[in-house]
Amino acid sequence: MIGTQMEEEIARRVGRFQEELKTHGMDGALMVQKSDLYYLSGTDQDAHLWVPAEGDPILMVRKSMERALRDAAIRTVIPLTGFSQLPGLIQENTGSSPSRLGLEMDAIPAAFYLNYRKHFKGAVLMDVSPLIRSVRMIKSAYEIACIARAAEMADRMYEEIPGYLEEGMREIDLAAKVEACYRRLGHAGLVRTRGFNMECLYGQIMAGRSGAVASNSPGPTGGKGPGAFYSQGAGMDRIKAHEPIFIDYAANVEGYIADQTRIFSMGRLDDTFHRAHDAMLTIQNAVAEKGRPGALAGDLYALALHLAEQSGLGEGFMGHPDPVSFVAHGVGLDIDEWPVMGRGSETPLREGMTLALEP
Repeated sequence: MIGTQMEEEIARRVGRFQEELKTHGMDGALMVQKSDLYYLSGTDQDAHLWVPAEGDPILMVRKSMERALRDAAIRTVIPLTGFSQLPGLIQENTGSSPSRLGLEMDAIPAAFYLNYRKHFKGAVLMDVSPLIRSVRMIKSAYEIACIARAAEMADRMYEEIPGYLEEGMREIDLAAKVEACYRRLGHAGLVRTRGFNMECLYGQIMAGRSGAVASNSPGPTGGKGPGAFYSQGAGMDRIKAHEPIFIDYAANVEGYIADQTRIFSMGRLDDTFHRAHDAMLTIQNAVAEKGRPGALAGDLYALALHLAEQSGLGEGFMGHPDPVSFVAHGVGLDIDEWPVMGRGSETPLREGMTLALEP
């Protein structure tokens, strides 16, 4: 059974989403992406969640009904055996069929889309992704508390790092120790992402020159990784003394992510690294100071880039050899949430937004 507090939390989320559906002329939305499903229902079971623009949601579950009944924070939970059942179940439980149907078109496979088009004959299929992402962009007090607990988990992990470091150990050996620590602290071992083909384990660990190896990572850093099949993160290189050891490992509490990066070394680093690190702290503090409600995300990125150039570190800022054009991104149930503090973004910051700021 779930508690009254979570039922109220889910009800508020559904209410905000329904307001967006009404504003954009949708009769309702079918939600299947894991983070959206969990956000609006309280369960991650294999299911379709029908959220009407008005009225109560319906959770249609393929597996497991037992877990869905135990975990879900909505009233109507019914079994589902296949796509062809969806229109009938919605009609039976709401008394109407949607003519304008919202789908998470940034996330669902094309095969799902074709099935929806086949079974919801005559319905206009619309992209609901921007609506749910904008709703999820503003965090509740409960969500912020979960992210704060995840940040505390990350702090506890990072405190253990000096005891793990040994000259000559491989990057992947350090990763194993860090991941074991996280699991002992309750980490699910999962960092969810929304982007297509954007895979993420815990994050990235790299030392010395491997930190500047090109990779397919959508972020500013990559690393060699264990091989061509996963070409980012910790690899087989040995960690040496007097080189930077870069650890970007996200914590996870109840699905909510805190994304933090730290730099370590065995022995003192060259002053060049200290000057660069101090410059990044200056950028971080300046952007945090200006990052108040009403500030434009794009202006804050421009400020960060200007300060990097002013310090002589404009070339390679936010990645080498392929810099990215953002300095912060939203975090929540996914690691790539809105807003993005990037070039040209006209998104104004609002109270309740939670960002990972990592110059």
